[in-house]
Amino acid sequence: MLELLFLLLPIAMGYGWFMGRNSIKQKDQSAKQDLSIKYSTGLNYLLSNQQDKAIDYLIEALKVEDDTVEAHFAMANLFRRRGELDRALKVHEFLVRQGHLPSQDKQQAVFELGKDFLSAGLYDRAEKMFTKVLKSKTYGLKALTYLMQIFQSTKDWQQGIALKKVIVKTKDKRLLHTLANFYCELATVALEKDEFIEVLELLESALSYDPNSCRANWLMAQIYENHQQYREASQCYRDIYQQDKDFFPEVIEPMHACYVHQDIEEEFFTFIRKVYEETGSSSALLKYLSHLESKYGINKAKEFLLSALKRRPTIRGFKHFVKMQMTDSEDNHTSEGLDVIKELISAYLNMRPRYTCHTCGFNSSTHYWSCPSCHGWEQLKPVRGLEGE
Repeated sequence: MLELLFLLLPIAMGYGWFMGRNSIKQKDQSAKQDLSIKYSTGLNYLLSNQQDKAIDYLIEALKVEDDTVEAHFAMANLFRRRGELDRALKVHEFLVRQGHLPSQDKQQAVFELGKDFLSAGLYDRAEKMFTKVLKSKTYGLKALTYLMQIFQSTKDWQQGIALKKVIVKTKDKRLLHTLANFYCELATVALEKDEFIEVLELLESALSYDPNSCRANWLMAQIYENHQQYREASQCYRDIYQQDKDFFPEVIEPMHACYVHQDIEEEFFTFIRKVYEETGSSSALLKYLSHLESKYGINKAKEFLLSALKRRPTIRGFKHFVKMQMTDSEDNHTSEGLDVIKELISAYLNMRPRYTCHTCGFNSSTHYWSCPSCHGWEQLKPVRGLEGE
């Protein structure tokens, strides 16, 4: 009897294992069947444009297993691309509430929810979401970038500056450039109040974070000029040329004024000749021509201009050549004809944009430090080519 019991025991254990496994399979099959029904129902609602019901069914179906998280993200991103932010928010908020999600998925859900709020213009909520993932290795830099965009949109420069330690740690050049412009915004306000020391301190901070910020030197030159410190202002303008040759034509006139105050015009025109030879700038050419004409006469200036136009023709250069021909002409009829040509050229140039964004291509007749289209800082610069510089 005892021997029979030992014989039947392994059989009983094997039967129990088989039945248990079969029971688990049946439960899995039932769960999968339930998942399939909910998923199919959700898709049917989606196809029949009953999207609110579709979301409810799809969320219910997809929450069965953790490995469906990617499907949630894909669905929410689809809604956001279609501009259906309320539906994207619903999915991402559902994911954020799931306490059992892995840390990486949780961070992604918070980050994506922040993007939803940002797209909806809910800056305060977006700020909270992005702040939560600032320490994330995966989303920290992106979240910081979005936070700076929010503070730029709300003109909350101090809030952005409060993140300077975090920004410096990233060593991201774009963020440092943005930070420098936040300081420049505060310096602009201080400049209007003529707060000399505060302006200088703010601009020195800007240059410490981004040594290539020509805007900082442009503002610094203004405050120096306001206090008749023309030598320091002249150096700021020279620094701008080293920082951004494309922007330099904008400061040629105020730079000239600084050299006139110092009674060293010859030094200025030597520098401008160098600028023209290195960049071919129309503004530098026209400024140098005024020097040649006053010192050596119109024929010498015209000879230099003709040589310049053959090497690099521009409409602005041609307009100046027509003007010179009018001055040099003794025939009234010829002079009248040239005047018509000059006016036509002027009208055409006035219709053309003076500035273009080097990031997105936005064109404008007015200069902005932040591009109205892509919001990039210091990217709007004088147009180059036949119609510009």
